[in-house]
Amino acid sequence: MDKTDGEMLRADNSLNRHRRLFVFTGSAAQLLIDYRRRNAMKLANRVLLCALAIFVLSAVAFGQTPRGENDPRNLSPSVGTGGPEGGPTGLFTIYDGSTLRKGEFTFSFAFSNYDRDPGNVDITDWPASFNVGLNDHLELFFKTNAYRGIKVNNPQNLSSFYLPNTQGYFGAGLLGSGPAIILAPSGPNVGTIAGTAVFRPPFCPGCVAGTDPLAVYYSAGQPFVAYPYTGGTGPNFGLGPGVIGGLFGFPGFSATLGPPTGGTTNFGAAGTFPGVGSPVGSILPGIVLATIQMPCTALTGNCRPPGSPNPLSPIVIPTSYTTAPSYLPDAPFVSRLYGESSVTDMVIGAKWRITGPRNPFGFGFIPFYRWYLDKAKDGQGFNQLQRGASPGGNIGDFGLVMFADARLSRSVNLSANLGYILNSNPKGADGVALLDRPDEVIAGIGVDFPINKYVQPMMEFRSTEYVAGRTPNAFQNNPVEFTAGIKIYPARWWGFGAWYRRALNDQRQKNIAPQDASATVQQITNVNVPGRGIIVVPGTSVISTSAGFPLGFQPSSDPYGFGAQLWFGHRNKREPAILPNQPPTASIAASVTTITLPCPPGFHSKGGSCAAVSTGVQLATTATDPDGDTLLYSYTVTGGRITGEGANVSWDLSGLGPGTYSASVDVDDGCGCITAATTTVTIANCSDCEKDLVCPTVSVDCPTEVEESGAATFTAKFNQGTPVVSETYNWSVSAGTITSGQGTSSITVSAAGLGGQTITATVEIGGVDPTCPRTASCSTPVKGKPPISRKFDEYGNIRFNDEKARLDNFAIQLQNEPTAQGYIIGYGSCDAEGLTRANRAKDYLVNTRGIDAGRLMTVDAGCLPELDVQLWIAPQGATPPTGDAQGVISPCPDCKKKPATRRRGARRRGEE
Repeated sequence: MDKTDGEMLRADNSLNRHRRLFVFTGSAAQLLIDYRRRNAMKLANRVLLCALAIFVLSAVAFGQTPRGENDPRNLSPSVGTGGPEGGPTGLFTIYDGSTLRKGEFTFSFAFSNYDRDPGNVDITDWPASFNVGLNDHLELFFKTNAYRGIKVNNPQNLSSFYLPNTQGYFGAGLLGSGPAIILAPSGPNVGTIAGTAVFRPPFCPGCVAGTDPLAVYYSAGQPFVAYPYTGGTGPNFGLGPGVIGGLFGFPGFSATLGPPTGGTTNFGAAGTFPGVGSPVGSILPGIVLATIQMPCTALTGNCRPPGSPNPLSPIVIPTSYTTAPSYLPDAPFVSRLYGESSVTDMVIGAKWRITGPRNPFGFGFIPFYRWYLDKAKDGQGFNQLQRGASPGGNIGDFGLVMFADARLSRSVNLSANLGYILNSNPKGADGVALLDRPDEVIAGIGVDFPINKYVQPMMEFRSTEYVAGRTPNAFQNNPVEFTAGIKIYPARWWGFGAWYRRALNDQRQKNIAPQDASATVQQITNVNVPGRGIIVVPGTSVISTSAGFPLGFQPSSDPYGFGAQLWFGHRNKREPAILPNQPPTASIAASVTTITLPCPPGFHSKGGSCAAVSTGVQLATTATDPDGDTLLYSYTVTGGRITGEGANVSWDLSGLGPGTYSASVDVDDGCGCITAATTTVTIANCSDCEKDLVCPTVSVDCPTEVEESGAATFTAKFNQGTPVVSETYNWSVSAGTITSGQGTSSITVSAAGLGGQTITATVEIGGVDPTCPRTASCSTPVKGKPPISRKFDEYGNIRFNDEKARLDNFAIQLQNEPTAQGYIIGYGSCDAEGLTRANRAKDYLVNTRGIDAGRLMTVDAGCLPELDVQLWIAPQGATPPTGDAQGVISPCPDCKKKPATRRRGARRRGEE
């Protein structure tokens, strides 16, 4: 857990225990898990990329022709689940490089159990699929998830269990909603908390007795409200109108949920859900894992141990919490400890193999479209999503997976996948996105061992990484997992398989590095209590971890999964091995057919078509052998030399003059059959060479700065090239007026009225070659006039209540000009009276109106026959004012001491 200050920047608490609202507007202490294997995804990706490179090289070196009569390897559909979709031919969750032949088809039924985090979730899917081959390159597939069972072992780690229509157990028979961090409710009666992050207390009225000091706390949270929540009763936060004579109150407070705003796109940001969702967006709230009751303070009631050791007005704060939601991308709204659903999604797609059916290297793409039968448009659909049926994407998801495989030997086949899935957002009936779902990058590598045509063991290593713009996930886990199993083929057209599956980077405790952390809490302080004065309560800190782990966080405990599959269909009869040797087919192509020599030194191509080129030519021989024999290549050329060997070589033609040269290749299958192919390359001189042009150069000099009342001089410097030209000058300016010099190498520009702007003068030279640069510019900033101070108000010896009204307006103006300085200039009728009155005004502005004392200056400006106070505003950079009163007396006369008198009765309201 990162160490954050957890500062509660504003909390509206009081001596009255009916208010207990915590508003988070700054950097709230969002709970984060620090994995000991935090680089697991990076390592997994590197392993997968290295494996991809290895098997591509292996395919070239050791590839064998598959699908022969004696080939033991069989094809069956993949199962998918947990990232990849099932249906195309493959292993369990990895697609291989093969496709069904025309007329072949397969039905598949499978059971797949796997684990996901956050929430220590155990998912069981029953996918069913059908695929059919259209030709040697293309197969189509359909898949549906017929049944899903989802068990949540750690519900407190998921935001979906904190929704208004979800309740949890506080004890035997005690149901209620847990504490959370939400976006404050909106509306006309919620005051300044609207739009901020607030702590939502739990709602469990039966958890404590009605006379318990915590009774208000356990009744301040979210009561049960049915989906879609909008207009339902929100949490009351323990806020009430206060009592007569009390210091605090919130009259008219009535919080309702929603309505949601923003976020109406299928792939953009989620909407905001006041009173329900998290401050970062989405319908899911932030979670609170642990709270603490703060010790007694001078403002929470007297603590009288041992009989009454706790505060009379207790304050409970979260110590381990997240402001962002925590959700499971596969089922973000699941809120059942065990949820069941059926026919949760459907997928259609195609598997397109680009390489030929006899090529030992298989490569291609799998595009697919996935849509969901349950949506969040109404309560019935959202109920299915809360059962964990699916994410409920509004328009479905779009995926594209690249696959490749190679036969390393008769009994070893290596496959690799890399894909991207674009996921759409779930929407409510009002069209607002409930969640900005992450997109998925799926990658994996698998190896299968066709020992014979009946038994095929296999192993897989794969990962899913959640990417792109998305609702932040406080406990996001990008799963990396390992699968090992076996497929049994009693016949090539049917079979069954079983596997073991294990998550490698689940949120187990040993995958979390312990780190102690605490949060700083700023107590409610500086409260003016009648009879006691201003009460100051110092800040404190609370512990957020235990033994280095976040309080209340439940680690995962079950990373294991398993599954089984049954399939049957139709397979074409395999073709027999062809024994007679057949010659290879071959063709050769050069990377270029013509090389044009560049112009000699001092010359250039007029049309620019004869730039310097490489005299190295790449030769690529494309050859195939019907028998799959290993081919040998030998080359002969009529000029230059060949470097390299194999199907791709380099032909060096450097030093040769104009002419046509040929390169020939003989392709030998090693069994007596040789096929030849030839290509030619022509070397030619450049046909449009002419002497080089040397362009002249031009630049402009200008002053670094000019006064607004002055003028700037810009001077062009022109250096002749080849040939020599008679240049002309044409000037243009971005601001100001050219007062003299147009048409010459130097101009003068007036800067009048251009304070704070920049004058850019550009000269264009005439008479030069159109291909040469002909313009140059220079810019000079114009210094502006400094701001001046202004008198805001002036008053004489008026009543203090009237003076406060003047000072209130002065304070508002200072708040509207946050960079300005305020000056209070006092003229007394006797010595020090003016400064005393100015200081009193400053004290009022600082202590009552909250103006920073550093922004206020008091000035004793001398004496006048009558007391006079001037209020001045000095913008940043302005000269400080000294007052503008006339007839100032100097030196000031001494003040006469007034005799002390005692008045009967209380002072009148407003007098000091």
